Amino acid sequence: VLSDPKQRSQYNELGAMKNREDNAMVDPTFFFNQLFGGERFLGMIGELNIIAELTQVAEQAMEDEEASAKDAKALEGSSTPVTEDEKEARKLEKRRKREEMIKKHKEADERNTARVKELSENLKKKLDIYVQNTEAEPKAALVAWEEQIKAEAEDLKTESLGVELLHTIGGIYRFQAKKYTEKQEFLGGFRGVYQGLKETGQIMSGAYSTIKAALELQRTYAELAKAEENNISPEEKQRLEEAAAKKALEALWKSGRLEIENILRETCNIVLHDKQADKKVLKRRATALKTMGDIYAQVKPDPNQVPNPFMPFETTA
Repeated sequence: VLSDPKQRSQYNELGAMKNREDNAMVDPTFFFNQLFGGERFLGMIGELNIIAELTQVAEQAMEDEEASAKDAKALEGSSTPVTEDEKEARKLEKRRKREEMIKKHKEADERNTARVKELSENLKKKLDIYVQNTEAEPKAALVAWEEQIKAEAEDLKTESLGVELLHTIGGIYRFQAKKYTEKQEFLGGFRGVYQGLKETGQIMSGAYSTIKAALELQRTYAELAKAEENNISPEEKQRLEEAAAKKALEALWKSGRLEIENILRETCNIVLHDKQADKKVLKRRATALKTMGDIYAQVKPDPNQVPNPFMPFETTA
């Protein structure tokens, strides 16, 4: 559809639901989760919150803008001073909005806690395939585990953003497993400090990359708006629109990846510092987690696979 100008035009105008009589809108959260691996990755990363958060911010910004415009118009059309009742009504409205925002943040925290708990249980069950295989010779058990994970990775990489997601997940698994293992060794405290600083650097780098992508997207939209005011040609408008779409998808990918990395750090922390498990079990979990991380991080894209139309920009994969 995207490669055909006519079909792409219909898709842009009506969306994927164009053949339905009710012409229902596609839920953007559903679209975003499908973009990020669909249901196949839900057990590892959960349902992403970024679209819901962006929508909430946009709605709040629109409400604030409308309220400001309304106040400005009221002041412009009236020479009478604002009454005490009006001032009190505005204070009550601000308080209501603030309480509503606090409530939304609390609900988001609760959803995040539930999400991390579910993901950590999923990860434990997956690692237990190796951890509980104590009857087999350790090396043979690890080899069997590796083969199972390799087969899974080869299957998952064909999903939307499959390779990129596996690299992201693998990188976090590998780092967290190594961080745990080094803490258990001699001078582990000093190594832990080093790994902590390294992790902080990775988080800051991811946040900077996300902010940079958002700023580039903002500049692209500003160029498009300015060009439209100057009555540009249809060809130039299409070029700028495609550039904006490319930047938008890149910003969404980086925002989503940052959310995934943060949620996986919390998940791994629960799995590797489980107070209900003994040190032997935790050590085997770390071994399995690092093995899985290495395999995911080294997955290579299939050269014969059709290019993903949602990834018109460069990634580490």
